[in-house]
Amino acid sequence: MPLPRGHIPPSQMQKAVCIVDDDEWVADSLQALLETFGFNMRLYTSGAEFLADERGRLAGCLVIDQHMPGISGLDVIESLRKRGIQIPTILISGRLDSNVRQRAARLGVRELLDKPFAPGRLVELIRKTLADVA
Repeated sequence: MPLPRGHIPPSQMQKAVCIVDDDEWVADSLQALLETFGFNMRLYTSGAEFLADERGRLAGCLVIDQHMPGISGLDVIESLRKRGIQIPTILISGRLDSNVRQRAARLGVRELLDKPFAPGRLVELIRKTLADVA
């Protein structure tokens, strides 16, 4: 899938996209991709780091890896939900089995992306998510 053209609309620029992934290569690649399209973003290397940053609670979209040391992506989402925090979330993983899919559905995850995924698909999903929360 080709990358979507153009930058994000001004109405979506204020909402931050938070990326949580412990894989440095993946995190750096996602940061470069999203900066290319003009997204306001924050990068976190662990679920604990994200949960400790109060600015993350104001995100317009959370893109989080499922399989990370310490606290998994779904555990982070569950922790947010228990605090009454509803951030539209895209869960990414190289291993999306039926248990992960079912739990993600129960927690209200908007989208699931299997790694590797097309960069254009992620940009498209983030744009749609930010438009829905605008």
